[in-house]
Amino acid sequence: MEPDGGEGAGAGSPVPARVRVIRYLRVREGMEGDFVTAYRGVLERAKRFPGHLGEQLCRSTDDSGQWLLTSEWESLESIRRWRADPDHTALLKPMNACLHDDRSTAVFHVMNTAAS
Repeated sequence: MEPDGGEGAGAGSPVPARVRVIRYLRVREGMEGDFVTAYRGVLERAKRFPGHLGEQLCRSTDDSGQWLLTSEWESLESIRRWRADPDHTALLKPMNACLHDDRSTAVFHVMNTAAS
């Protein structure tokens, strides 16, 4: 099976272009509203940024303080440009102020997408 974008998955094949950013977050109790408001500010800017393909914000059904944020980008270069953009840095400050320190971020190449 080939990854999205048509590139082969074998040795020496190009890396798929699209990437997904996954952030595991822990929102401070009582700051959920501030967090969502700050996230919406980041989202509004990200939607207009070249290479941004979409986002999802999810809240755990088992632990109301645990959140998951995913975003999809056309390429690794597009997410690098977004992270270096001064708007990104400024917009993240109020969002990050709502979070505990035990959070993590990872970037993945999208290898395959299936829909039912």
